[in-house]
Amino acid sequence: MQTIRRIVGTGIVALLFAGSAAFAQKDTGKLVVGYPTGQSVDVVARLLAERLGPAIGRNLVVENMPGLAGSIALAAVSRMPADGSVMTLSASAAVAGNPFLYKNVRYDSVKDFEPLGLIYDAPLVLMVNSALPIQSLAELVAYAKAQPGKVNYSSPGNGSVSHLAMSELARRTGMTLTHVPYQGAAKSLTDLAAGQVHVSFDAYGAAQPFLAGGRVRAIAVSSGERISVLPTVPTVAESGLPDFDLVPWVGLLAPAGTPKAVVDKVSEELLRIVRSPEFQQRIVGLGGRPRPSSAAEFKAFVRGEVERWAGVVKNSGARLE
Repeated sequence: MQTIRRIVGTGIVALLFAGSAAFAQKDTGKLVVGYPTGQSVDVVARLLAERLGPAIGRNLVVENMPGLAGSIALAAVSRMPADGSVMTLSASAAVAGNPFLYKNVRYDSVKDFEPLGLIYDAPLVLMVNSALPIQSLAELVAYAKAQPGKVNYSSPGNGSVSHLAMSELARRTGMTLTHVPYQGAAKSLTDLAAGQVHVSFDAYGAAQPFLAGGRVRAIAVSSGERISVLPTVPTVAESGLPDFDLVPWVGLLAPAGTPKAVVDKVSEELLRIVRSPEFQQRIVGLGGRPRPSSAAEFKAFVRGEVERWAGVVKNSGARLE
């Protein structure tokens, strides 16, 4: 009789364990990141997963899926279940720029995703080597026009936001510049500081160590407003190009068709997290500006950004395989 009780008891425990495992599996979610571990978007994804997961009742596991400047991950997520178990943290380049830059990205940024909320943006800083007699955008334009084609600029790579923003700046000011692409911001800015190139347009987070070193000078920022970390540096718009406002951003998306109840819940919790002082402090520490928004606001924003970056890419003439 005791043997029977033990067998029955063991069976009940096994069933309870199986039920718990199934429940745990059901409540596991995936936060896909299209960039390598350690990059700023990945760092933010892990901060977000720790806070958003418990708020929506899921164990959010970050999965890195780098490649094609974030587009490999977006293409994969666009084909994943639209049941609330999958989200992706992606950047403006992949969402708004890459569909016009690459021939086959295999997703439609407007139709294939449900925007959940904007998280932060990262204004670009226009920098020159400190040895140059250039203190402003107007002086850079005059310097470049005096020697067309002889002033060169670095970027983290062909088709990068840095490359596209500088191309747009050159087009709108009439400068003829020579592009020198690198593999990553570190080498690009190292050579700017060393005087191997004259100018660069990159995010503050990457530029800060070089600016602090004194061999690189900030002369303008790409956002419509000045940024708190460089309060004395004017915007490009203030420097003579009205309406110039090209700023990379990072937001949260889910596959199209994700239930409205899920979208509303995630958006609500995301707003709360991004508005929290502790999270905002971490974003600022990474060189970003917190940009909390609702799902509806982010949806309209994405549509506008796709139109804006389509024009920037077209004007640049850039095209990648």
